[in-house]
Amino acid sequence: IDQRLEAGLALLREQYTVEECAVDEELAHPVIAGSPYLARRFDIRGVGNLLLMSSSQPGPVQISSFGIMPYSKNLPLLSTDFMYMGDKRFYLMEVYDLSVRNDALFEAGIDAFKAFADTVTDLPTVPTKPGWYDEIRPVCIAKGGGPAQDAAALDHFLAFLKVFIGMEQAAPVLEGSDLAEKWQKNKAYADRLIDEGGVSTDMFIASLGAEKTRRFFHEVFFGAACYEPEA
Repeated sequence: IDQRLEAGLALLREQYTVEECAVDEELAHPVIAGSPYLARRFDIRGVGNLLLMSSSQPGPVQISSFGIMPYSKNLPLLSTDFMYMGDKRFYLMEVYDLSVRNDALFEAGIDAFKAFADTVTDLPTVPTKPGWYDEIRPVCIAKGGGPAQDAAALDHFLAFLKVFIGMEQAAPVLEGSDLAEKWQKNKAYADRLIDEGGVSTDMFIASLGAEKTRRFFHEVFFGAACYEPEA
């Protein structure tokens, strides 16, 4: 569980300055569906918010989440969740289109993610439940397996992250109204998850309540409160 998160963090630190940020103690240790989690927030300089979140105590389900919400560039949200259920696994890697414009660079980046998804054929595909966010989720890699697939899944995750890094390095920095619009789109996405629901969001709300979940999303998970542009 922790190996994947630390491997992703190490890969990012090869390319960026990544600084861990203080998280309110109440938000750093949420209890979701009866399981205690550790949530850590980082700033990727020049990119945006990084979340590392895990539940590794013994139990029926253990989870690691690694997500990047970009604010400085026209990039998609990168979201990955690996679930460990005894001898069963569920590996989920997604990108969400929160772009301020669908220019050639953005489309090329999404095409690179789609091409990567087509290469992940060594793990069995797992169907996902439909949701309102399907319309903004151009890539969703949902795979199953067992302990024997953990090493391959880790390799796929790092390759997925490298696709994001390549897209980021090709993208120009947003300015002015585009920067403000990107922040607004990111915030609106988090709010809509709370207002309209999502598979994991519904678990957060059931455990924390809507308002605490909103605070957690804006201050830690997606970080909108930390990146609001100056008026």
